[in-house]
Amino acid sequence: MIHTTEVVEVDDELIAAFEHLTPQLSSSSPAPGADELAAIVASPATVLFIARDIDSGEIVGSLTLALFRIPTGMRAWIEDVVVDGAQRGKGVGNALNQAALD
Repeated sequence: MIHTTEVVEVDDELIAAFEHLTPQLSSSSPAPGADELAAIVASPATVLFIARDIDSGEIVGSLTLALFRIPTGMRAWIEDVVVDGAQRGKGVGNALNQAALD
């Protein structure tokens, strides 16, 4: 079972999760550190979601929702969806996308 939440605070667990997840998303981009994650979380232009495995409590995925205004209104773009390889096929990506859509 998966539980998604919006990140409101950067801690060591989140930093470690991104160190594990980022290489699964991009082989050329380093994992964001505490300062970069804090900037994402604090920005009014981004919402960072994580997915946790309810049984283990482990962070198993993330999604960034980028928000921007254009002349006809607000828009949002889903970016950098990543699910741990061991958790793929279990609905984690779907849960993250649904959280962003909500």
